[in-house]
Amino acid sequence: MISISRLAAAGVPLVYLFYLPVQSILLPNFPQRSIEIAALVIYLAVGIPTLLAFSGLRIPIWLALINLLAAVILPALIVLQRDAIQDDRVGAWVVMGTAVLLTTIAVRQQPRLAILGLASLVTQIVLDHGAIAFIKDGLVGAIVFVLAGLGVSRGIRRANEEAEKYLSQQTKSLAAIAALEAAQSARQERLQEVLRQAIPMLTKISSATETMDPATRNEAKLLELTLRDEMRGRALMLPKLKVEVARLRGLGVEVAVLDEGGMDDLDLATKEQILQQAIDCLQVVTGGRVTIRSPRNESFRLTVVATIPGQAAPVVNKRF
Repeated sequence: MISISRLAAAGVPLVYLFYLPVQSILLPNFPQRSIEIAALVIYLAVGIPTLLAFSGLRIPIWLALINLLAAVILPALIVLQRDAIQDDRVGAWVVMGTAVLLTTIAVRQQPRLAILGLASLVTQIVLDHGAIAFIKDGLVGAIVFVLAGLGVSRGIRRANEEAEKYLSQQTKSLAAIAALEAAQSARQERLQEVLRQAIPMLTKISSATETMDPATRNEAKLLELTLRDEMRGRALMLPKLKVEVARLRGLGVEVAVLDEGGMDDLDLATKEQILQQAIDCLQVVTGGRVTIRSPRNESFRLTVVATIPGQAAPVVNKRF
């Protein structure tokens, strides 16, 4: 988001705001021109807070509406004053002064109201002075001034949108990197734990001089399956699922756990809830084969399928 100091940005426009009425004020009989004085009070009372007030770039809608109302009233008051004293020299500041107000609200991110104010200004001045007002009263300069403000407003808005998009992408990238690092760290911890469990068995096997007895062979087989689970099951191998897999294998069930990343974006509590549902539906299984799979880019997070050889319909076929 682009940040601009109000005082730094408003310095030159503020000086210009005060400079514009000076020539008219110096004309004779200024104290008797009450309508112009009222217009000047409105002009300054609206212009100063619009330039200086409120943090950030965008002003509230109510202040922009006050500026729009001032842009409608100021030319009308000056026309009344000129008609009252029959002197078109007074109030020459009103065209560019109104343009300053409209340009300010355009830059401060209220461009639609600035366009409405510009249309009102052009209409009133042309109706009062005719087409010559575009040259004589500086209407062309006022239009260019406001259009420049609208261009600045659009440029700032686009720059802010691009900055916000970049920050959003950066946040997502940092979150993805953090999640990946956390997943890698968790996987390394799991593998280290499994290796700590495997080392005694591997040492026993490597140092054995005789054929392994059935109990040792079965223990080695379970260790192999555990290592495979950790490699293929990844983030699914939470403690409660490990217990359930061990229970099923104790019953002679062939179990495969496949983590393809379908639950990588879920928090731990949600993962545990889904796995608990899967475990609950597996309580009816006493034999055969069980496949627990977490596919990526599917409408579901986890599938659980339990089959028995020779039986067409699965014992369990659930999606979570």
